[in-house]
Amino acid sequence: MAEPVNQSEPWNLENYSQRVLLRDGAVLRMRPLRQSDRQGLIDLFKRCSPESIRYRFLRMVTSLPDSLVDQLVSVDGAKHVALVVTQGEASEQKIVAVGRYFADEKKTHVAEVSFLVEDAMQRRGIGSILLDALAEIARAHKITRFSADVLADNRLMMSVFRKAGYAMTSNISYGVTHLEFPILRSEMAEARRDAQEAEAERASLRSIFMPQTIAVVGASRNPASVGGALFRNLLRWGFHGTVYPVNPVAGSIAGVRAYPSISELPEQAELVYVAIPAGLVIEVARQCAAAGVRAICIITARFAEAGEEGKAAQAELVDICRGAGIRLVGPNCMGIVNTAEGVKMLGTFAPVEPPAGNVAMSSQSGALGLALMAQAGRLGLGVSSFISIGNKADVSGNDLLQFWEGDENTDIILLYLESFGNPRRFARIARRVSRAKPIVAVKSGRTAAGAIAASSHTAALANSDRAVDALFAQTGIIRVDKLADFFSVARLLASQPIPKGRRLGILTNGGGPGIIAVDAAIAAGLEIPVLSDETQSKLRAVLPPAATIRNPIDIIAGSGPKEYRDCLEILCDDPDLDALLVIFIPPLATPTREVAQVLSDTMEARPDLQMTVAAVFFDPSSPVVSVPVPGPPVEGRARRSVPVYNFPESAVASIGAAVRYGTWRAAPTGSIVEIPVNLESAERVVDANPDGGWLSQPHVAQLLAAAGIEVVLPIIVASEKEAVSAAMKAGVPVSLKIDDPQVLHKSDVGGVLLNVSTAEAGDAYRRLGNQLLAHNITMRAASVMPMARPGVEVLAGITHDPVFGPLVAFGSGGYLVELLDDVVFRVLPLTDRDASEMVRSTRAVHLLKGYRGAPEADIAAVEQLLLRLSALAEAIPRIGEVDLNPVIVHPKGEGITLIDARIRLTAG
Repeated sequence: MAEPVNQSEPWNLENYSQRVLLRDGAVLRMRPLRQSDRQGLIDLFKRCSPESIRYRFLRMVTSLPDSLVDQLVSVDGAKHVALVVTQGEASEQKIVAVGRYFADEKKTHVAEVSFLVEDAMQRRGIGSILLDALAEIARAHKITRFSADVLADNRLMMSVFRKAGYAMTSNISYGVTHLEFPILRSEMAEARRDAQEAEAERASLRSIFMPQTIAVVGASRNPASVGGALFRNLLRWGFHGTVYPVNPVAGSIAGVRAYPSISELPEQAELVYVAIPAGLVIEVARQCAAAGVRAICIITARFAEAGEEGKAAQAELVDICRGAGIRLVGPNCMGIVNTAEGVKMLGTFAPVEPPAGNVAMSSQSGALGLALMAQAGRLGLGVSSFISIGNKADVSGNDLLQFWEGDENTDIILLYLESFGNPRRFARIARRVSRAKPIVAVKSGRTAAGAIAASSHTAALANSDRAVDALFAQTGIIRVDKLADFFSVARLLASQPIPKGRRLGILTNGGGPGIIAVDAAIAAGLEIPVLSDETQSKLRAVLPPAATIRNPIDIIAGSGPKEYRDCLEILCDDPDLDALLVIFIPPLATPTREVAQVLSDTMEARPDLQMTVAAVFFDPSSPVVSVPVPGPPVEGRARRSVPVYNFPESAVASIGAAVRYGTWRAAPTGSIVEIPVNLESAERVVDANPDGGWLSQPHVAQLLAAAGIEVVLPIIVASEKEAVSAAMKAGVPVSLKIDDPQVLHKSDVGGVLLNVSTAEAGDAYRRLGNQLLAHNITMRAASVMPMARPGVEVLAGITHDPVFGPLVAFGSGGYLVELLDDVVFRVLPLTDRDASEMVRSTRAVHLLKGYRGAPEADIAAVEQLLLRLSALAEAIPRIGEVDLNPVIVHPKGEGITLIDARIRLTAG
């Protein structure tokens, strides 16, 4: 599958180059056809069978005349586009496939598409990859349909088209099937693409996580060296394949015969670890390419993280690996671990041996990753696999998510992230993976120092960390701020079922911890329901009179294992609870282990219990990290246990995170709503403003109207007389505002007057000018608009993040927007669910639903506005900011009114 292009940027085929993963995991490259590819096309033609040539040209062609080659390489990047799939390094690339479309001269929205794939590369998914890429490019150039002529016996090509997920029409004439189909995005096409991409990723990463043969370049007789320690760890852990040490001077290492180079190994190595000086790595990579190695893990540092020379070396390393179809981990990483019984690979030089389990971990920071893995072991959190991706020159978190999605040994995914390479691709993959497996992430850099100065309400409220929050909220990822929370949440998810709801029961033998737990639960959005009369009656029968039984259940300090057992059995059978927190403070007479055993016995007796259970033991003298529960796994998890925490706050926070994840997962998946955008009208505005900047009000109205967003155009006046005339034309009270793109926050400088009558208009114009003079601003013109009907004021807009691209914003409106800080953001593309959740994630929703007897506002119109803004940002990449504040939301069914709209374009 090809890497998706960042669609927030204009198409530039000159720099278009992508990695391509085939179904079997092989790695190729895809780029535009160039004039210099003439010989490459001829060579491809010569390598193809007569049958493949006949299928491509619909007749037998024995050679490519110069005139035909001229036609094939005469591409323009818009109406005639050709992409080639290549194999080998950049300097020695061989073209193995070509796909192209050619727009119809009469019906310019239709383009004919064709493909030629070398026989040896057929049936590996290249045709589908080229079709997807060409469709993406064609859509950007206003082409909406593809056509193709396919010989009736060309079953392979017919299969590619039929499986593409587009609605096709066909007719057959003289043995040729003519196909035509729309190339608009469809759920079926997206699902097919995602499935193919995931299959290819998993196949390509098997050599990293499940190799049959490993070589360690840099293995040393010194067990304290990086290569020496890594090699011995592989041996000591009992790797289930073959391990070869590579060292040019040592005859044997740790009792195993060593080999001078990769080329002299007795068999092909599938995975090669490299732990040698940086200056020698490139040559080793070339040896690996020549030997057919499938994957390399570069432990060595001093590449892109070490300056321009290192960046150049890393670029060369990537070129070598991609040219040979090698997957690359690192460089500057700490290695790979797989605890599966059939693998047992401890591919790191650190003295850390994680227990086997169901948690997969990835870390951009190698040293921190190993520390996290060690801490996981101390907390009883078993690891299925671990990988340190370092500079992530090739393998990234996006690839790993797709591998772990299909890994039967992994139930939970933990990510330590420092940066995003392709946020849009990450969002698309994570949204799907989170449906099946929880993802817990720590994203460092919350307080980045270099914030860009903001110039509008929308931009002032946005930053990259809020973009991360938006991305995680849309994809169901559980974000935690602290490493301690990282493990707290993971321990619960790895051993307990996902809560079905928010109702938490608390069982404690101390009132103080119970109260703390209640406070933490309310803060986490949980509910502490009063127990039913039936449950209270059962509890009263087994507890002393002084006990509290409403919830929390305080069984008082003198109670012991019997009381805990009786209460646990009653509470676990209560259908009105979704989760249970058991708190124990050991009195002198009752050891912690006895209550832990009671908890274990109760859980063992209920193997099908779907209630989420956690515990807090206040016993520093006898630390317990989990209570094991014998019996079968729950929900396919590797084992079941009850996680034990030191304090109620961390336990409740973990339950709260699990509840939010469960709520997200249980909700219907959102759909991307196709909003038509009048590109011709929008591009006239863009073309008229090549230098960018804030648009005039007529251009603002035209650009918004292109996405179906109506805005009331103000009347621009430059004198008292014109102000009176404009007010008379409106016929209702009006607003007067300074009309100056340089004045961003008008009310801050006295630049707004409201409810001005026709009789007052002249004086109001003069008064407005005087108010502005007090702020050293000379008013040259003002805008006059009818006062809007009353409603709820909200903000909507678009801002552009340097990493995440366009963000859609929504929040409370008016002049208090920054003060209240009541705003949420979402990354593109926006689904209908995203729009709904944006509205319901702000305090403004209380006003919209009808506060203190006010009528319910038109929430549906607000959601539609957000979806239209998303479509506009997708269609017009040069939009830098859109600031709609305030938007007046009228009662349900009466729509919205845009009072103040501003748009800034970036330079073309």
